Amino acid sequence: MAVQLDVGSWGLFTGVSGKQLVLVDDEPCGPISARKITRAIPRRLLLDEQRVTRAFEAHTGPEAIPDAISVTHEGAEWTIKFRPVLSPRTSTLVGLLAAVSPADEVLPEPPLIGSWEWEIERDADGNPTPHRRTFWDRNLFHLYDVAPDVAQQKAGYWEVGIWANELIDQTDQMRVSSSVRDGIQDGISGVRGTLRCLTYNVVTGYGSERRGRRHLRLVGQVPTDQPADKLILQGFSYAAPETFHDMAFEQDAARVDDVLRGVMDLAGEPMAVLDPSTLDVLMTSPAWRRQDFGHVGGLGEIAADDPAQIQEFITAAVNGDTSTSRSAEVRIRRQDGSIQNARITVTAVRVRASHGGYDALLKMDF
Repeated sequence: MAVQLDVGSWGLFTGVSGKQLVLVDDEPCGPISARKITRAIPRRLLLDEQRVTRAFEAHTGPEAIPDAISVTHEGAEWTIKFRPVLSPRTSTLVGLLAAVSPADEVLPEPPLIGSWEWEIERDADGNPTPHRRTFWDRNLFHLYDVAPDVAQQKAGYWEVGIWANELIDQTDQMRVSSSVRDGIQDGISGVRGTLRCLTYNVVTGYGSERRGRRHLRLVGQVPTDQPADKLILQGFSYAAPETFHDMAFEQDAARVDDVLRGVMDLAGEPMAVLDPSTLDVLMTSPAWRRQDFGHVGGLGEIAADDPAQIQEFITAAVNGDTSTSRSAEVRIRRQDGSIQNARITVTAVRVRASHGGYDALLKMDF
């Protein structure tokens, strides 16, 4: 049976004016028009009376949305409860948990929703730079089971390189990086309000000896208001059943990712897949991770030479004859500050049909 928001269930509303549903209790759905899957009584009290819409349009802080409202409908007393989901950096309303129940009944606890906010610095021309942070609220730290002392040290945010390399399961790093890249492109292109959803696996227990794995769903968008010097992405994540996958989990893309991963796992040399337009690292081999590069967010962060020259070389490699590889000598800066000469070989690889072009598969020889 399809997911339905009925009396006694929590629904997670998001999107423009909160008109989309993405979760009912612990069952992911949509994004889908809330009216399509909401039963008569909650539809009347939440949507027809525009209580959800007014909450989104009038929100200025957590005090703007009441915890509970008592109403009379068709001769019966009902309780409407709200739990706002606020972005951790700017306290923007990114989601709203809402439920309707008879006044004399107790609602179950709402699902755990963790919010996040990406902050990407722009250069003088407005282009995104490698300086990126992802801010978390307390619930997101709980979803990842991050050790309390580590959470305190992080002061609410992660450098994106650490998040991508340490907290995302290696089998999903490529897809997550590609999805984030698509969101950034939305921001650069001026696209606002489009919801992007992605299911992926995370490594739990960071900072402790008890490491685990959890299947999460991410729902995010580029907000309308953007500062001149930064690009902001906002959204939330929650646990999802292992059997649930968003459409972004395309079979062909997943198959190509698996082949790349298998090749890289067998390689003795450090290898990585890069976005040629930004030098962002999308996937790394075990040998790459064993090298003393630190948490690499982009090749430009460890290149001792001019990153623009390296980018020009890589761009030429993926825009020229993609049937052949190209090599060049570069200097690499390790985490301890030492410089080492390396030879990089680059070949073009088309990862998914939705990405208009090629990524760069790079091998490094010392």
